[in-house]
Amino acid sequence: MKIAFLFSGQGAQFPGMMKDLCQSQPAARQVFETADSALGRGISTLCFEGAQEELNLTHNTQPCVLAADLAAAMALRDQGIEPEGVAGFSLGEYAALTYAGAMGMEDAFETIQFRADSMQDAVAPGKGAMAAMLGGTPGQVEAVCAAVTDGYVVAANYNCPTQTVISGEAAAVDQAIILAKEQRIRGKKLAVSAPFHCALMEPAAKKLEALFATKRFEAPSIPVYMNVDAAPIIDAAPIPELLVKQAMSPVRWMQTLLNMRADGFDTFIECGPGRTLTGLAAKTLEGVTLLRVGDLQSLEETLSALRAAN
Repeated sequence: MKIAFLFSGQGAQFPGMMKDLCQSQPAARQVFETADSALGRGISTLCFEGAQEELNLTHNTQPCVLAADLAAAMALRDQGIEPEGVAGFSLGEYAALTYAGAMGMEDAFETIQFRADSMQDAVAPGKGAMAAMLGGTPGQVEAVCAAVTDGYVVAANYNCPTQTVISGEAAAVDQAIILAKEQRIRGKKLAVSAPFHCALMEPAAKKLEALFATKRFEAPSIPVYMNVDAAPIIDAAPIPELLVKQAMSPVRWMQTLLNMRADGFDTFIECGPGRTLTGLAAKTLEGVTLLRVGDLQSLEETLSALRAAN
């Protein structure tokens, strides 16, 4: 058995996430205490008691999901479950790097708050959009984007063989959805407040570049598979550049999963709220074990499954 942790990204958040896990698992609770202290505000209160509308604000979403991701992983670590490699979807990449020791936890929360606010400020509200294109191949979705004449839109997340997310100017995304329908590809607008992972995020990327010039990263203790190229890193040098590129480059999640499988990973545990990443893995990989930790019940189920496998 070769275990990988997969860390959830933006969009997985929901009210009450991780509340019962933190009530029963001190290691998970400590993560939220660190988040509250580092940011000087109640990240734990937002997660445990906040409304969906509050959680959906990028200013809140990114630190809240980071806390949830790390809480799940630390609960597993406290139970003796350690991965041999990690990957995180978009903001989840910061959780992966933090878990692997490339960033300190307090620094990670401060950095993700800066990232969230920079990305939100990069494009005026209503000017950008994202949509999931369901049923088409990545090549078909790229062709749809290329056919759009009403502005800028590109493929932003290569999620699985039949799901690619597009990002860009709002009118261009709308036109892409219409063009895709003609090819029997269903477009579904996403409830996000900015067009992530495309060139419109360049202002945010430049701010991150300036921030990272003042920071020191450590070599990860285990391989971290990065979004930009789906390749693992084991040293600190490339981290700042890859994180800057990540803000305005596609998330190559499908290729990340395929690369991890090729490297021998056969057990994938999604750490964080929701089931998105295990769902994408099920559509991408065959012959693997898919588990998750998003609350106390799923932690207990995952621990039981791992014990049975041994």
